[in-house]
Amino acid sequence: MHKIDNRDQVLNHIRDFVALEVSNRPELLAAFLVGSVARAEPLWANVTDFDVIFVDPEPSICPEPCLLWNDSLLIDVQYSRPEDYENRSSIKGDAMRAQALYDAVPLHDTKNFFALLQAYVRGQFDTAENVCARAADAFRRAHAHFEEISELRTVPVPIPIDPNDLKHLHDVMDWAATAVLMLAYKPRYGRRQVLCFSEALTRMGQSNIIELAEQSMGFAEINDDEIDSMRKEWVEIFRAAGKFHQGYWDCDRCAHPFKEQYYMDGFEALASSGQARASLFLMEYTAAAAFNQIITHAPPEAAEPYVVQYAKWMEITGKGCSTHFSDRLEQLSELLQRIEYLIYEFAENNGIIYELTMKR
Repeated sequence: MHKIDNRDQVLNHIRDFVALEVSNRPELLAAFLVGSVARAEPLWANVTDFDVIFVDPEPSICPEPCLLWNDSLLIDVQYSRPEDYENRSSIKGDAMRAQALYDAVPLHDTKNFFALLQAYVRGQFDTAENVCARAADAFRRAHAHFEEISELRTVPVPIPIDPNDLKHLHDVMDWAATAVLMLAYKPRYGRRQVLCFSEALTRMGQSNIIELAEQSMGFAEINDDEIDSMRKEWVEIFRAAGKFHQGYWDCDRCAHPFKEQYYMDGFEALASSGQARASLFLMEYTAAAAFNQIITHAPPEAAEPYVVQYAKWMEITGKGCSTHFSDRLEQLSELLQRIEYLIYEFAENNGIIYELTMKR
C-alpha cells in the first residue's frame, strides 16, 4: 500500500499503468484520475488509493476493481462508456460525476474527448443553479435508497438485519451527506465523508443535524473503547470476506482484500484526531459488505461465527431488533426532511424554484 511522498512521482507511476492498459486496449477513449490525489489535497492519512476512470466503448462485463501496481500503489479502477457523457447538460447537475470531472487529471485522451468534456463541465460550474442541482441530485439518490427499506418501519424484519438492507441505510446517509457537501461547494469524500459533512453542517449552524445522523445509525452512545473493539472485529470480518469470496467482485467491491490497510489507516487517523465515531459509518458499511460476501460464499458452518459477530455488532449499534431498526428509519426520515429543507432554503435564497418532496 502506498504512502505519498512525491505526488509527481506517483502520477508518473499511474501514467505507466494507464499506458500499459492503452497498449492492450488501443480503443480506450480516455483515462483520468479523480479524487483527493487529483485535487492535490494535503495527505490526510498515510495510506491512500488512486481512482482511475477509463472511458471504454466496450468495457469488460466483470472487470477487476482493485489492483496493486508495482506492489505498492493501490488503484481503484472504474469503467464508463462514451454514451455516459452524451447528455452533457445534465452532467453539471450530477452529484457523482460533476466534481470528479471538474478536478480530474487527464492520463490519456483521444481526439480531445476528455479535454472538451472537462472544459464543458467547468463552465459555470459554481453557479447557484448548478450547485442546487447537484444537491438535489444527491438528495434524490438518498431518497431512492430510503424507499428501498422504508417499508421495514412497519413490517417484521429478519434479525440480524440483512446486510443489503443495512447498506441501503448507509447509502441514504452517504448521499444525504453529499447533498450537504454540494451546498457547501465541497466535493464528495471517501474516508473523510462524515467528518467533512459534520464540518460543513457546523459552519452552516446546523450541528444538531450531526447528532441526528449519529442517532439514525445508532452510533450516538458508542464510546471510544467500544469503537476500538469494533475495529478489531472489523478486521476479522473483512479478512474472512477475502478468504471465502469466489468469482468477480461487483456490488461488494469495497470489501476487496487490497483495501484493508487503506481503510484501517483512515479509521486510525480519525481515532487519533478524536473523531473515532466518524469512522463508524464507513466501518459498518464495509463490514456489511464483507459479511454479505461471507454468507454468500462460505459454507454455513464456516459462516456461523461471523453471523454471531455481525448480530452482536447490530445490537451495539441499536439495530438488534425490529423495533430498534424501525426507530433508526424514523430518525433517518427526519434527517432527510431536515436536509431537503436546507436545499429548499438555498434555492429560495438564490431565486431558484425547488419543490419539497418530503413534507416537514
